[in-house]
Amino acid sequence: MFRLRPDGEHLFPRALRPSGMQPPANTRRSPAPPGRRDAAYPFLRVALLIALCLGPSAAWASLADVLRDPRFNRLGLAPIAPVLASTVASTYPVASASSSVVYAYNPALDTLERQVGVAGPIIGERAETIGKGQFNLGASYSYVHLTTINGDDMDSLLNKPRVNGQTLIFPVKGGTTLKDGRFTTFLPVKVIADLDVTANIATPSVTYGLTPDLDVNLTVPILQTSLGVTAHTQVPDPRFPEFALSPGNPNAQMGVRSLSDDAFGIGDILLRAKYVLLRGDWVDVAAQLGLSLPTGSRNDLQGTGTTRLQPTVVLSHVYAGRFEPFLNAGVDYDTNDVSRSVVRWAVGGTAQIIDPLSLSVVFLGRHELAAQAEPIQTPFFFQIERNDQYDASVGCRWRFASSGFVGLNAIVPLNDQGFRPDVIPTIEVEYSF
Repeated sequence: MFRLRPDGEHLFPRALRPSGMQPPANTRRSPAPPGRRDAAYPFLRVALLIALCLGPSAAWASLADVLRDPRFNRLGLAPIAPVLASTVASTYPVASASSSVVYAYNPALDTLERQVGVAGPIIGERAETIGKGQFNLGASYSYVHLTTINGDDMDSLLNKPRVNGQTLIFPVKGGTTLKDGRFTTFLPVKVIADLDVTANIATPSVTYGLTPDLDVNLTVPILQTSLGVTAHTQVPDPRFPEFALSPGNPNAQMGVRSLSDDAFGIGDILLRAKYVLLRGDWVDVAAQLGLSLPTGSRNDLQGTGTTRLQPTVVLSHVYAGRFEPFLNAGVDYDTNDVSRSVVRWAVGGTAQIIDPLSLSVVFLGRHELAAQAEPIQTPFFFQIERNDQYDASVGCRWRFASSGFVGLNAIVPLNDQGFRPDVIPTIEVEYSF
């Protein structure tokens, strides 16, 4: 394996295996042991048999352990594991808790009436609540494929030659003579890594109106996440010309190895409550409080690993029955480490273009109060430098069956700090009754 020591104090690990090394089977955790084998439950035995035949055996405890696998011989990849675990889940989109349909009390008819007009935003919140006793059921699907880190392509990440005086080295058993005649027992290594991080996110949610001014929402994301790593190695590292070898030297090697895994599970469950403080002629004001529970596996890239409180102020108003601008401002309080809380905002609007169609454009921002991951001290490929992120969200909703909506949305990054996708597409459907 590779080890790192300050220049002049190198420890020499085991030799790097040449190219052709096959990746391990893409496996997951072993299925749970069979339960009660009662003859009265033959279907259970059949299900267990199928699971044992089709279910894979365990390889890693989590996705993050792919980067720590000894078959990579510690090519400087292990330090990314906690960085991924700390930051990736924060890139996942969170759909609005606001219903596209709202009901208001009509004193003349002594009943609730559906308000025809602008649909709510797919990303972002409107101040109006759904109405007492009303339900809204929704489901969305989003696809996230991270492609860059601090603007660098994740499919061609090059390790730094030196960090804090440390260098990745390859031991040469018995030593070798360099091109210039000097003798050495180690050679530096160049590593180009390809990181493939994806998430398929299905998110059911339900909103219920407790009073005319208060509604509550439950959102439960279900994720399938995957992590693939391919490492291309070259010995010696050509960035160190003083370690050049003579043509034909057998210690000059190039290798490729690849590992991947995926995981399925529930993400961080989100509870939200919104209360209307003011309904005015020019602006409506609401206060929303969210509670994000750490139910998602952090190391499987499905959750943040922390409990978060999310107070938000929501301003909006419908003008001329067709246009609704809105502004959201809030904070994600990290209850484990307040210094790593995040300020969030959203500003935009929704317009009813024709009777069943509404379009929305929203600008989103997040400002981290402190770095979300510890600095990487070894000669790795990057550092997490994500303080401010900006996105644009563009979407549309089409009304059907009076109280149903189907929508399409795309979130596009406007800057390149941190892990970033090219675009996050979302499709959603909702129905109120």
